[in-house]
Amino acid sequence: MSDKANKRSGMLGTIYNMLPGIDDDYAAKLVYTLENKKSLPQLQQDIADIAARLNSDSPMTDTIVAKILLDEITLNAALRQLHIYNNSTTITELCAALEVSAKDTSKLLDVYASFATRKYFDEEFAAALKDVQDADMPDKDKALFAANVLLEKADTLLAPSAKNAKQNRKEVFKFADKYGLSVKLTAGLEVLYMRPAAVSFKQESRRLMEQLLKHNPDDRLCAALTARALLCQITPKDAQETAVLSKLLNGHILEEDLMIIACRYLKAKTPADIAATFESVLKKLPHVSDPYENLGLAVRVLVDGTAESFETATQKAVLRRDREILRKSLSKKELYTGYEYDLSERFGGKKTFVQLEREMKDLLKMLPYCTDEKDNKELACKVLLGSLGYEDAAKQAQYLRDLKAQTLTQGLAPELIKSYLGTKPADEILHFFEENIAPYTFWKSDREKHIFALRTLVGELNGTYNRRISQFVLDMLENGCSLELMTDMLSNIQTRKAGKEELDNLLEMYKQARVNSNQ
Repeated sequence: MSDKANKRSGMLGTIYNMLPGIDDDYAAKLVYTLENKKSLPQLQQDIADIAARLNSDSPMTDTIVAKILLDEITLNAALRQLHIYNNSTTITELCAALEVSAKDTSKLLDVYASFATRKYFDEEFAAALKDVQDADMPDKDKALFAANVLLEKADTLLAPSAKNAKQNRKEVFKFADKYGLSVKLTAGLEVLYMRPAAVSFKQESRRLMEQLLKHNPDDRLCAALTARALLCQITPKDAQETAVLSKLLNGHILEEDLMIIACRYLKAKTPADIAATFESVLKKLPHVSDPYENLGLAVRVLVDGTAESFETATQKAVLRRDREILRKSLSKKELYTGYEYDLSERFGGKKTFVQLEREMKDLLKMLPYCTDEKDNKELACKVLLGSLGYEDAAKQAQYLRDLKAQTLTQGLAPELIKSYLGTKPADEILHFFEENIAPYTFWKSDREKHIFALRTLVGELNGTYNRRISQFVLDMLENGCSLELMTDMLSNIQTRKAGKEELDNLLEMYKQARVNSNQ
């Protein structure tokens, strides 16, 4: 068995040992939620502390302890829920002792052991018992008298149940639609307020909403907090403090995260204390220009509540800062347009802008291009990102270069044809150009040499130069000869009107001059 499996097994065993009545789903949820956040001794201590504060032997206590550990319910709300569960146990035991019928027992449970009625059996029974407290009668008869009083009240409260339930259901959905409540909260409210003898949802929700809106104008947040308070996940006081906390934090934290923070910290800290802690975490995390860039990370630190979570958040903040700095630098250069986010995501924290610039320049020099090496910026970016291999990029660059060069020939031809003195049609001349320069590559990356070569070919068509001379010019340009040298050569040829032998010597002289210039 792996270490992780051993840890889970040990944690699960501890949970069942300390919380034998826990719901199985909650036991599993505790393990998977807390296995990387709490050590076994920490978990044992937390369970013991919460159980001591609840101080209840109700069958529901163990699961409620789990809910508190998972930040699903505040401690004060848990005490309220246990009040209801304890009353349920008391009613069942008392009715059995008094031999109350199952039907009447059910009535008492519906009315005095339900959070929906806001009636508490211990309080109501004690009040009814006062009338016969000093009477000269057995304790069992006194208890039975009080139970009958509560049954009469229960009948009165249960009479309009069907009508009230229908109205409550309508009001719950109206409230949910108005404020955008989650499906889970809405379903919980529907179940609760359709119970027998339930109080008016409209009145309850309106009263609590009015109280919360005094502390925070965010009606959607206040509605969610109202729903949670009505469902006894938090108390009205918890809801009020959570609304205050949200306002102190300028509404930056989602309601779900606020709930976790409220469950975890409000039992020991004020909203102002929590807000100060949050601001402190924000300021400590590295950022570019605004601490709120790390809002999500700061929330996670508060929600997780461990030293390890702060270290992890710091590492993520450093990486996010490095990526943002790199992205801003890349966005200032046209070379990286459209790729700045991908490049910063890949290289942030790994390479500096200067390093990327150097790699980019090297790539652009290596890839074939027509008139400007920046023509291949997209290909170079893809190579840097690893989404395209260099060999494939080079093939694409060569194809694009050839295509663009051919287009350039077609674009230059009309202007150069103007100096043609013959009668050949334009499409035939263009074909002549393309056919003669096709074996060469110099013209694909040097516009000036491209134009010079085409003018030389026009000279051949006009009879100024013969085929041998134009071929020589193209060969020399392909081998790196300068335009100055070629211009000088053609000028000499035209001036001298050289014969074959003299032309041979002249061409050889310029060939040697090219060799010497390249050394």
